[in-house]
Amino acid sequence: MYTSSLLALLPLLALAPGLDASPIRMVKREVPQEHSHEQFLTTVRASLNIDNPQNIQDPVFALLGNAAAAAGQGDVTNTDCLQQAIADQAFTNAKAAGDVAGQTAALVYRALERNTGSVGLASVACNETATNPEIAAISQHQDPASDGAAATNKAITLELAKQIASVGGDPLDALKSGTFAAGETTDNTGAGNTCDDADDADGCIFTQNLLQEDATEAEISSAVAGVSAATAAVSGSSDSSAAATATSATAAITASSSSAADSTATSSTNAAAADIDIGDCTDFSMTFAGGLDNRAADEFTFEPTDQTNFNHGSALNPSIITTAMCDTFVNACAKSASTRDACKTVAADLDSQVTAGTLAKDQTFADAWLSGLESTFGVTSTGQGSAGSSANASTAVVSSTGTNAAAAADTLDVGACTDFSMTFAGGLDNRAADEFTFQPTDQTNFAHGSALNPSIITAFMCDTFVNACAQSAATRDACKTVAADLDSQVTAGTLAKDQTFADAWLSGLESALGVTSTGTGSGSGASSAAAATSAVDDSAVSSSTSTTSLTAASTTSAADAAGVSSTSSASTASSTTAASGDNLQTFTGALNGVAATPITNVGGDKPFQVKTDTFVNSAAAFQRSCDQQFNGCADAANSGSGDSTVSDCSAQKEQCDAAATA
Repeated sequence: MYTSSLLALLPLLALAPGLDASPIRMVKREVPQEHSHEQFLTTVRASLNIDNPQNIQDPVFALLGNAAAAAGQGDVTNTDCLQQAIADQAFTNAKAAGDVAGQTAALVYRALERNTGSVGLASVACNETATNPEIAAISQHQDPASDGAAATNKAITLELAKQIASVGGDPLDALKSGTFAAGETTDNTGAGNTCDDADDADGCIFTQNLLQEDATEAEISSAVAGVSAATAAVSGSSDSSAAATATSATAAITASSSSAADSTATSSTNAAAADIDIGDCTDFSMTFAGGLDNRAADEFTFEPTDQTNFNHGSALNPSIITTAMCDTFVNACAKSASTRDACKTVAADLDSQVTAGTLAKDQTFADAWLSGLESTFGVTSTGQGSAGSSANASTAVVSSTGTNAAAAADTLDVGACTDFSMTFAGGLDNRAADEFTFQPTDQTNFAHGSALNPSIITAFMCDTFVNACAQSAATRDACKTVAADLDSQVTAGTLAKDQTFADAWLSGLESALGVTSTGTGSGSGASSAAAATSAVDDSAVSSSTSTTSLTAASTTSAADAAGVSSTSSASTASSTTAASGDNLQTFTGALNGVAATPITNVGGDKPFQVKTDTFVNSAAAFQRSCDQQFNGCADAANSGSGDSTVSDCSAQKEQCDAAATA
């Protein structure tokens, strides 16, 4: 809800020196999206708070329009340069602390799009020069619907990649600075295709799959060719002092456990390369053996050798262990995000080798893990694992016929969500019988409508494992590993968005979780239209959104942009019997001269139309209509062209929503 995000800013205003009650009205908001990249706001906020000589209130203000941003700019005098000033100071502080992750976040933050007054309107460029040349080289992304935005944003991303590489970060992080799909410039509500969720720690643009990447990985690799990170102080556990040689930025993109081993000599003195710090976790080997955790002597599984620092039980799937160990580098050990990221690079490479069939889930995996980490870290592990021979591999690579007891041993718990299959069929959610889409088979525990894009379904199901089910973060993370692998296969063209995707999802989850699903999905991409599942009425389609925290603007737009049949937990008003073409929206409020967007019944499988968007059920259409009215009203408040405040607009939105369910 927009109101909750607005209220979240009020404590920040209370901290501003010399502000009385009146400036609170200044926190009027343009089309909400300032929390879309929340992970970078969080990191930049921490860096800025180390030393904040200009008394800037919070990084979020710089992503608002100038009217709202001014309330939090502190002693900064040029509001157009507030974003640069914050990034510059945060970068300075992170650099002084030797924090590469902090420097990277400051660079990405500088490149984020700022809110503007309407779809297609570019933000004003800063006319001052930053203290740090890395920050000075970057400007903010522009509205994707603005003139020349594609070329402009691509150039910004490639330059950002170079600067990230120059400080020793992962240049691919530059892709995370991307913005949303272009909106319609004729949309006077300013709604665009945005999202805004301050409670989403990662950033809703990522969790809702709304990010539009401006360049390819190959283009990033080409752009950073020859760019090297400066020599950094060693932070390993060795008593001897040493310096790490700069590494090529392209290695950050192409590094793998095998190639890294060929190109980088392993240190024998535990001197960590670049900004890697393993802290007390000096034995990062993996054990592959039988009988672990009281399993049968001939049941071979994986677990961290060091059970003090990497306290995790055994698992049939080594990816569960690699995920836990990588996360431990940032959650404990030296609490180093750089070490975790380097670790995940190795883990991802091994996973891809397993998928390609070039690496088995046996002792060779454990060996590749150790050599990959030693090479990438520039540190020799103090332990080598205690292991079984690869001859016993067949006992470890078991089929996905595990039990919930086995999953519990792997610290994975699916709770009541025992059917985690996906259905691919025609006719779902009242779609045409020959329109094939995806949806969770279990609509009780995974209540979500159908989608043309299966990644929408996988993201929702993975989140449900932690938001409901057994509320298990470990299960969610294992689920996301499977989802990411399938997405990469789709991108590579080796997996189609059809029944084969649904099958791969089920087998992948069963293997990763060590649990056999109680359901296998219904429907087949090979089935004829006549074999498609029966259509259901609107009330059966309505999906609960209680397990996610979406803003009003994103609740339906994100789903529909990806081909999802939009649903809502609000009561439907589908009993409306107005003739086709009549406006079904009866709410008459119009603060700042902005009326609720008309809703018409155009017939067909998705009869309810709001502008160019169509919906299966009326509840989603009414919500979209009220959302667009709020955005237009708030936009007018921000621009000063209306008499009503954003708070007034928010109250009106609640009235509009209530009218739809009356």
